Amino acid sequence: MRKINCVLLVDDSISTNFYNKKIIELSGEVNNVYEAENGLEALDYIHQRGKFNSASYPRPNIIFLDINMPKMDGFEFLENYAKLPQKKRADMLIVFLTTSNWTKDKIKAIESGLVYDFIEKPLKEEDLRKIKNYYQNNFVCDIS
Repeated sequence: MRKINCVLLVDDSISTNFYNKKIIELSGEVNNVYEAENGLEALDYIHQRGKFNSASYPRPNIIFLDINMPKMDGFEFLENYAKLPQKKRADMLIVFLTTSNWTKDKIKAIESGLVYDFIEKPLKEEDLRKIKNYYQNNFVCDIS
């Protein structure tokens, strides 16, 4: 089975990113995993600017996005992400990975039209498999 080329974890918690990165790496389903501490850094990653100013950072296929973060939270990220040209957003799948279980957050996320799923932390291997399968069946770019 083909692997996803790149996952971007967007969360301000070092321990959460460490755990989720380990789950992803141990799954053998993903070639590259990168981290951003908030929505601003995630936008920098997508634009390859700031500390991500290098072509060596591959385009993310899947973005796991937390809601509550400093500087720019998950919903603020979505507002800015929606303003990107369609070509820049093409073939990226956004999944909220959060501790929030508020129905209003779930509804807002799904209604945005930009979020595929809303799952509660921590990331589980079966969640990753489901998301990978969805990506492979619905997108065509950057899978090895």
